[in-house]
Amino acid sequence: MNSVMVTGAAGMIGSHLIDRLLADGVVVHGLDVVPLERANNLREARSHANFHYIQGDIRDKATIERFFRPEASTLYHLASVVGVRHYMEDPLSLIDIAIIGTRNFIALCEKHDVRILFTSTSEVYGRNPVVPWKETDDRVLGATSVDRWSYATSKALIEHMLFGVYRKSGMPMSIVRFFNVYGPRQNPIYVVSQSIYRALRNEAPEIYDGGRQTRCFTYVGDVVDGVIRAATNANAVGEVFNLGNPAEVTIAEVVDMCLRHSASSLTATAIETGKKYGAVYEDIERRVPDVSKARERLGWQATTEVETGIAQTVAWARANPWYLA
Repeated sequence: MNSVMVTGAAGMIGSHLIDRLLADGVVVHGLDVVPLERANNLREARSHANFHYIQGDIRDKATIERFFRPEASTLYHLASVVGVRHYMEDPLSLIDIAIIGTRNFIALCEKHDVRILFTSTSEVYGRNPVVPWKETDDRVLGATSVDRWSYATSKALIEHMLFGVYRKSGMPMSIVRFFNVYGPRQNPIYVVSQSIYRALRNEAPEIYDGGRQTRCFTYVGDVVDGVIRAATNANAVGEVFNLGNPAEVTIAEVVDMCLRHSASSLTATAIETGKKYGAVYEDIERRVPDVSKARERLGWQATTEVETGIAQTVAWARANPWYLA
């Protein structure tokens, strides 16, 4: 029976990926810093006979060696520090977790010929003003003194590491870059999850700088399908793919959708980003993917419209009161 490893197992994307893999008959070994009994996102998976879980930090070499399964076909490497506040307040931990943990995994995967699927981010493109972005487009980042860019830089450095090892030893690897993933189970610190969470608790969502920025919101079910395709397709080895819904909407529009589907009469509270994160925060005005490579190589494209995905996320939140507690 095929087995795989998943880091960041207790996160929103990781947990949906695990549910899909288990449904496909795959044995899954998961790793996260969250104790299993507190991992609400794994409520369905943790009782499954083919799911095995270890709590631990990917920076700890002993933990990684205990977790690693040489017989596994693939390592889905999702573990990362996420959320603007985290990488504004503690960029050192973000970089440590990204680089130290990944280097340890790369060494083991190279030794045992285990394929790596690494989840990167659309943040690596930075402020490149020419959209939509192709995988080969230039990265335009701000100054190194601005902590906001530490997340994008750490992800890009891991991409460089993986390409370097692939070219040196042929270790099979693939990279996907996510564009604003949302859906059930997401931590309510992102625009869609925060808006739904607050609206259903009769609290006004927050909107930054008028919500003029545009994003391409991608439903988690679509993303999981793309991740598995990239991890299992021979045409994806040594390649990087954008995974995103190319439908561009403003932040203000998506907040309005969340309020409407939550049947809320509230209006969003306007907040200046500089007051929230400090004067040195730098935003990205537009973030739009070119997904032609994923469509041609993987046969993948996002199929869930934003309105539909938000409605499904609201319905899930209503049906799971623990999420709103």
